Amino acid sequence: MIRGRGYRAAMVRFRCAVTLARLARTLSRVAGRGGTAFPGLVALRIDPRVIEKLVASIPQGVVVVTGTNGKTTTAKMITTMLTGSGWTVLANRTGSNLARGVAAALVGAVRRGRLCVDAAVFEIDEAAVRDLGPRLRPRLIVVTNLARDQLDRYGELDTTARHVAAAVAASRIAVLAADDPMVARLGAGRSAESPEGGEIAWFGAVPEIKATLPDDRALYGYAEAGHAGPFDARLTRTTPDGDGQSIAVTVDRREVAVFLQVPGVYNGYNATAALLAVSRLGIDPVSAAVHLSAMAPAFGRGQVVDYHGRRVRLVLVKNPAGLNQAIRLLCDEPTPSAVLIAINDNHADGRDVSWLWDASVEALAATPHRFGAGGIRSADMALRFKYAGIDSWVERDDRRALERLVADAAAGDAVYLIPTYTAMLSFLELLLPGRSPEEVWS
Repeated sequence: MIRGRGYRAAMVRFRCAVTLARLARTLSRVAGRGGTAFPGLVALRIDPRVIEKLVASIPQGVVVVTGTNGKTTTAKMITTMLTGSGWTVLANRTGSNLARGVAAALVGAVRRGRLCVDAAVFEIDEAAVRDLGPRLRPRLIVVTNLARDQLDRYGELDTTARHVAAAVAASRIAVLAADDPMVARLGAGRSAESPEGGEIAWFGAVPEIKATLPDDRALYGYAEAGHAGPFDARLTRTTPDGDGQSIAVTVDRREVAVFLQVPGVYNGYNATAALLAVSRLGIDPVSAAVHLSAMAPAFGRGQVVDYHGRRVRLVLVKNPAGLNQAIRLLCDEPTPSAVLIAINDNHADGRDVSWLWDASVEALAATPHRFGAGGIRSADMALRFKYAGIDSWVERDDRRALERLVADAAAGDAVYLIPTYTAMLSFLELLLPGRSPEEVWS
């Protein structure tokens, strides 16, 4: 076949993009800057279609995980089970989930001009997924949930739903949260728009478990049903077990029992979604569950770090739905513990912290725990505690706040650190100096 000048020029542009992005990655790491997203910016500036060109060569296709809460954990669960099943899997392990982060992960995996992986699993920001979904053409997309989050970035929830709908429409298989009314609507829309194309697989929980996870709209007085059934995967049991939990999931009428090293019913939901996803990719979920049990938490998502003789339990929060799940964890913890809630308002957190008033902080007043408020908006958190009838100490400096938290516990005790995203990254450096997000994700 004779190739024209346009084709040759495109190939030169593509090769230059990959080569210079990899060079930028190396130089950035030598400079000690990590280089998580900068190489992707370089690649996209030289060849705006570098993502499409690289993913086209992945034989088992791309898995996209999106939604408001649970993206990182669910993506890691899927990656862990696929890798344990013998697949070579590429993932955006640093958590950089915009186009530049995906491009950086792709060019970083190129070896001798080729992308030698079986599949890619990308967690994608729910605003960025509108553009990235059609570009990635996913074999499978998982939508974990939709909740109000960073209104200054995303706008109202209906806008976020439209972003995600564009990616769902571009996917061959959609794994959707049946118990979330907004996500359930995505499935209905998909059926109406393309009645002959695209599979929908539904995951959820039995009613008594679902009742512990009210959907986002219920927080604001709405009453709306999700998908009524049938379910392809369902969380049927979750029992706290040490720092984690034992769960049971029915996947395509098969019972799967698994121990998770992460606590919280919401992580049972994440595991249910992940098991259904690998099943739809042709992997036996019962065998895959063995690898899921061995998975350590991603940083900040239920991870436990030993620090100065104390066990620091990290629980990331970023919106009222997430904070309510952390509150439920604390309410279910009978042992009096020291707790620090650290709230930042940097761009990646969302500038508006009024969501603190939508969370059920009052429920903590009945617990035996001791509370501190930290982060850039520590005063806002302290005020929220005050109106909930809770005494708390206040410390804006992260290092001093961490030292005060552990000083409030005896050696060997567990303490809870509940930060927003950029506060979590700051505490990462304090708790695990020199460790990158990618190293901690692995």
